[in-house]
Amino acid sequence: MYPSGFYRDKNNELNVQGIKLDSLAEKYGSPLFIYDTGLMKERYEIFQNTVKNVKGNIHYAVKANDSVNIIKFFGKLGAGADIVSIGEFHKCIAAGITPDKIIFSGVGKDKNEIEIAIRNKILQFNIESEEELYDIYEIASKLKITANICLRINPDIAPNTHKKISTGEKETKFGIDNEDIFSIYEKLHKLQYINPVGLGVHIGSQIFDFNFFHKAYSNLKTVADKLKNNGFKVPTLDLGGGIGIYYDENKNPDFETYKKVISDLFLGSEYKLSFEPGRILIAEAGVLVTKVIRNKKNKDKNFIIIDAAMNNLIRPTLYDAYHRIEPVKKISGKKIIADIVGPICETGDFIALNRKITKVNNNDLLIIRTTGAYSSVMKSNYNARVDAVEILIYNGNSYKLKKTDNILDIISKEKIIEFI
Repeated sequence: MYPSGFYRDKNNELNVQGIKLDSLAEKYGSPLFIYDTGLMKERYEIFQNTVKNVKGNIHYAVKANDSVNIIKFFGKLGAGADIVSIGEFHKCIAAGITPDKIIFSGVGKDKNEIEIAIRNKILQFNIESEEELYDIYEIASKLKITANICLRINPDIAPNTHKKISTGEKETKFGIDNEDIFSIYEKLHKLQYINPVGLGVHIGSQIFDFNFFHKAYSNLKTVADKLKNNGFKVPTLDLGGGIGIYYDENKNPDFETYKKVISDLFLGSEYKLSFEPGRILIAEAGVLVTKVIRNKKNKDKNFIIIDAAMNNLIRPTLYDAYHRIEPVKKISGKKIIADIVGPICETGDFIALNRKITKVNNNDLLIIRTTGAYSSVMKSNYNARVDAVEILIYNGNSYKLKKTDNILDIISKEKIIEFI
């Protein structure tokens, strides 16, 4: 048995499930995303145990990483899915997730997406406005198929996370104002082909102060209890996701405190609880292997130019995100302060700024850790750059997850116009 995750062997070289990372880079090239099913399974089982005492159902947040095989792997472990587009729905179906385990969230479901979801009888819609409700009602009535509806509350809570991933404040586009929930939930009960199934909340991602979860969930429960006391059925509460993980150190997420929060509020409750973890299940199970193209020095500034770029990993550019970076083969030598940058023609194309790192040579391999979530899934072909290869490590073997287009494949998708 090998340790889960990415570990160093007796020669100080990085491995995954007994396979050296440099051999994988030699086989598949770089940049290269590698996902470890061992750590994926470990994280899933820890989260499953965390919500077990409140009988929570897990719906993997597909937006974190929408690889069909990754969705399928979590599905085999028992997860349903939380989706935010009909494209993600089709990926889930391809992965073997049945529609009755799929929750459709997001503010911008169009009528075509809604119709496909209703025809396939998904588990529920998490809706974000009264206007969305009437779109669903119109289509459900036309099809004569009942749609299950959960109202997402906006509790106006700022959970002390990055502004771009904070979703529980009134100024954001997400959810329905607390004060409007009662009247809209009452309307649900008057509409044919609409089945009210509960309330939900999701206040953001990368939350480390669990008092914010307690506040949001307590508010959710208070509103649900009030509805029930007024004779409405509220069987389900969707608690979303958002538990923070550590990008800057090798430290486990705080599952125990989260377990205490949900147990304090819901242990012995009649509510059926749903959870939507994404990042916490897959982020640490992924790394990005990249090769040093060259070193460059401008006066007192050092640059390590690598073959991975913002088109592969945009989180540092978009969120000023931190990722640990280290050589695949442990090397000794002088430490330098350097910007680790890609080849794209943007000053914002960086993976790390002013990072202390052992001086590396051209063609050395580096790994960028914790890139399993919100990394490859946010890729682009900017500067006509091709996608990084993605592989999954399962039972000591490597599997390429998808066909990677070369530049001629990308060009072939364009229709060439004959100009006179």
